[in-house]
Amino acid sequence: MKKIYFLLAAAAMGIAAAASPANAEATKFKLCTGNSQLNYFKAGHMVKAKFPGVEVVETKGSLDNLDKVTSGECDGAFVQSDALLVYSSRNAKAISSLERAGILYQEQAHMVCNRNLNLGRMVNLTKDMTVAIGPEGSGAHTTWDAFVLADKARYGKILTDNRSGIRAIQAVADGTQVQCALVVTALNSSFMKNDASNAGDRVVLVGTDDRDMTTVAKDARGQYVYTYGEIPAGTYPRIQPSGAVYGTKAIGTIQLDAVFVANTTWIDAHEREYDGLLRAFQSAKPEIQKLAQPQ
Repeated sequence: MKKIYFLLAAAAMGIAAAASPANAEATKFKLCTGNSQLNYFKAGHMVKAKFPGVEVVETKGSLDNLDKVTSGECDGAFVQSDALLVYSSRNAKAISSLERAGILYQEQAHMVCNRNLNLGRMVNLTKDMTVAIGPEGSGAHTTWDAFVLADKARYGKILTDNRSGIRAIQAVADGTQVQCALVVTALNSSFMKNDASNAGDRVVLVGTDDRDMTTVAKDARGQYVYTYGEIPAGTYPRIQPSGAVYGTKAIGTIQLDAVFVANTTWIDAHEREYDGLLRAFQSAKPEIQKLAQPQ
């Protein structure tokens, strides 16, 4: 009798262990994120802390993520909302396999330019200037593609360069081959606070507030992709223009949503686990949103 009781107790313990959160690792969810120095990668690890089955994958950025999710290489991703616009223009059928699972926070289009240009705003770019937008598939490259789609006459004539990260910032600081660099990230990224700001004696932020963009670019649901926002005064003291009297002044920007998407094939095969993943995402969201807040 004692032996039977022991076997039943062991079986019950095994069932409980199988149902515990720690065993979420039994079902893997490959989450494409982005550069390890930017916020998507950090946000991915915040979700993983709530749902251990998440495998955080470093990638080139939003379009690269969408390629990997639609091909099955990743099961979900964090992407810019304008990436969905650009991707759907290239592969409308593939994008139908994605489900929007939530919004992380809003991101801003940061444009860093050589100080000697005295550019002021992105709309003042000319055809003899070159903007570093990162490699194909990266977030900044995607946003630039969306700008061109929305206003080819203005942005289609601007030369671009595939440099990214600190390499792009150093090229802007030099100013001979590249005059500006586009970085799409939330306000609190370590890259903008550290790498970009360290070149503050040679580079400065300029406004990306082309208000035409907020009334032209729409996604597949007919919703506007961009809204108008700003980088508050004092966010990056070394690379923001000086204020009229003291300190620095706010910079107008285009902003967009950072979106969590998942592959519907994975969802259909793991409905119960997907519910748990969504709960984990919601649980991690307050911490994730802190990444986008100036400190």
